[in-house]
Amino acid sequence: MGLALHTTRQDGRATIAARGSIDLHSSEELRTRLTELVDAGERAVVVDLAAVDFCDSSGLNVLVRAYKHARAQNATLTVTGAYGRVENVLRTTGLDRFLIEGSAEEAPMGGEGTR
Repeated sequence: MGLALHTTRQDGRATIAARGSIDLHSSEELRTRLTELVDAGERAVVVDLAAVDFCDSSGLNVLVRAYKHARAQNATLTVTGAYGRVENVLRTTGLDRFLIEGSAEEAPMGGEGTR
């Protein structure tokens, strides 16, 4: 199964609901959509992973880069709905602290200075 993305806007937030697998073959589509939203001026972007059954390192890379890009534009990017294998990989890598709503919010991620 590939990746399907559906974007909605409500209450000042853009939510991308992803369905399927985020992997080497589909991660570019997610990266493009996230970048477009932030560059278009969205200040709060949420990635809903409730219907995502798999996320590999290329998918994690997209989420990290999108998070950093959003912060550089004074926006936020968070993840919601992760469960099972996807939640496990976020927790194992420590990315849950930066990406999952309600975790250590707005914690700076290494590599780029905070503003």
